[in-house]
Amino acid sequence: MSKRSVQDFNSLRAELLNARALFADPQFPPNLRSLYNEGRPPPGTRHAGNIVWKRPTDMVSRPEFVVEGAKQHDLDQGLLGNCWFIAGAAVLATTHTVEFEKVVPSDQSFDPNTYTGMFRFNFWWYGKWTEVVVDDYLPTDGQKPIYCRNIERPNEFWPCLLEKAYAKLRGNYESLDGGKMQDAMVDLTGGISEVIDIRKKNEISPELYSLLYTSFQMKTLMGACIFKPENSPPNEVELRNGLYMGHAYSITGFRQIPTGRGTVNLLRLRNPWGSGEWKGAWSDRSQEMRYLTKELQDQLMYTDRDDGEFWMSYEDFIDNFHEIDLCHMQPDALIEELSDNNIKQQWNVTVYHDAWIKGITAGGCGNAPNENLYWKNPQFFVTLTAVDSTLGHGDDCTLIISLMEKERNNQSMIAVGFDVYKLKSPELRPLDNSRAPKNALLLTRRSGSYVYYREVTKRFELKPGTYVIIPSTFNPHEEAEFMLRLFTEKRADSGVLDEVTYTPTKPATKDQLQEAFDRHAGNDQKMDASELSTFLADLSSLELRDTLKFPIESCRSLVSLMDDDKSGFLDFHEAKRAWKEIKAYREVFKQFDKDNSNSVDTYELGTMFSNLGFPISRSVLTSIVRRYGGRDNTITLPDFVMVICKLTSLFASFHEQQKRNKVSGDHADFSRNEFLEVTMFT
Repeated sequence: MSKRSVQDFNSLRAELLNARALFADPQFPPNLRSLYNEGRPPPGTRHAGNIVWKRPTDMVSRPEFVVEGAKQHDLDQGLLGNCWFIAGAAVLATTHTVEFEKVVPSDQSFDPNTYTGMFRFNFWWYGKWTEVVVDDYLPTDGQKPIYCRNIERPNEFWPCLLEKAYAKLRGNYESLDGGKMQDAMVDLTGGISEVIDIRKKNEISPELYSLLYTSFQMKTLMGACIFKPENSPPNEVELRNGLYMGHAYSITGFRQIPTGRGTVNLLRLRNPWGSGEWKGAWSDRSQEMRYLTKELQDQLMYTDRDDGEFWMSYEDFIDNFHEIDLCHMQPDALIEELSDNNIKQQWNVTVYHDAWIKGITAGGCGNAPNENLYWKNPQFFVTLTAVDSTLGHGDDCTLIISLMEKERNNQSMIAVGFDVYKLKSPELRPLDNSRAPKNALLLTRRSGSYVYYREVTKRFELKPGTYVIIPSTFNPHEEAEFMLRLFTEKRADSGVLDEVTYTPTKPATKDQLQEAFDRHAGNDQKMDASELSTFLADLSSLELRDTLKFPIESCRSLVSLMDDDKSGFLDFHEAKRAWKEIKAYREVFKQFDKDNSNSVDTYELGTMFSNLGFPISRSVLTSIVRRYGGRDNTITLPDFVMVICKLTSLFASFHEQQKRNKVSGDHADFSRNEFLEVTMFT
């Protein structure tokens, strides 16, 4: 969701009622900007030039928000390719009354006494319930809405307005054109998504129907889709049996029917178009359905009309569909969880928000030639100590891991996954090429193949111990924010693995400075930043046979670090110490500058600082890379020295202030002037 100012529904409504005015949303106005990503229609867009924005009161004489309770048949897909959202919302409206009212508050209407042209909806947006306020201007063809609507009851408008609110959340209507049904269901509930690939028919569990049925009874939202062949037309492709490839369907019911040939397992599905149904066995006009007793037909709520909803056998469902999309309201309902006949009533959940950042934490999956970058990925630990009380087999703990990419432009363009390692010893520091062999066992578990899904969820049964979870993109250098959720039956200690900062130590080096100092210092035997720059170039060419050119700004940082009396100049002893430090920093720098390009990859900065006895946290590292990394995510020796100088100086000021105020730990008190003095001098 783009960053907008918060719109308080109650305050706005009170103002509108007092002014007897109707709401016009300045953040999502009735124009092309709210319809399309680029503010203009893509080529070939239907109705692109004929859209008229109208309020419901301009379309029908007596508009209603909800008529006789919300139900799946209220939602009929329009000209947008958002079957994934319509199908997900239809599932919510079918059997999830409480959850539906959280998304679609019922205290809204077109009552003339309270009507303000403003409505509100709630979505679970990356870990937080977010209220979205919209006006009721809708894109129409001049008479009726062109997108989602209720065809049978054109005076019912909650489907149109819900779709508009979701479009606002995601940026515009075009952003809903194409997506994954499980994402919509998660955004409507805050549940956990699970995807079951059923393309390999011979690998499908014989217990899948009963597991799905049990999960459905536990309030899991469900849908299914049929994939299109590669290089097929962009629109849905109709099959002879009435189903469509490239299309998502809601799963709205399960039923087992006794017949003369045994029990038949049925599923009820709905096409979000509100029409277009399955034509095979158990369809509306099939012999199987016609020969059922009236009692059984009533149990199936059978009607012979093309309303998009139909029954089909589980066998035909498996034969025709490629993927089942699930959104669980509780972790117990995960298919893997149910397969162990293990129902837990209470779960503990821990949520982390983090990011893969190019040059810092975007390490990729570890494939050659980027194996070393893998350990740069964000790392999280969880310590499992209490064995599950309801597991019933062995001394294991259940851990459910959910990794959700925070999409950019509403597209999952990055393949994501995660690995799980068990530690040999509880040293809670990030694993790297040296620590991993010493502290981590072999790869314990992984999420599976890297996939272009927004959310990847996996359930594990693990022995008590401390585990490291490493989420990553498939390719290195790919940037994205993500949310990680950890579900455990028992409360578990967990956190982010990061370097622990402490006072730096400085390696000793040789010095031969007096003659060079005399050549460049002023008559007062002191150096300013400009004189220090020429001094360093002269001395480095003599002693190192490599002329080091430090810009004035870098030398100002060196002066501030080495200037003990804060005179703004360096005397001989301070200049001598500066040269010793630079040589030490250069030695570390050269170890990582393997191609002698006078620059190093910012992925190496954490290790470089550690080698200098100055490990820093990832948040500080991120600031450094953003400030000095540039487009190519490299850092030069002068910038590296400048960073070290600033860090060392700030660190010393921090500890001096702690000592002065007699405090310890991670906090120090600065007055405003003290803070400004420290930061300006650094």
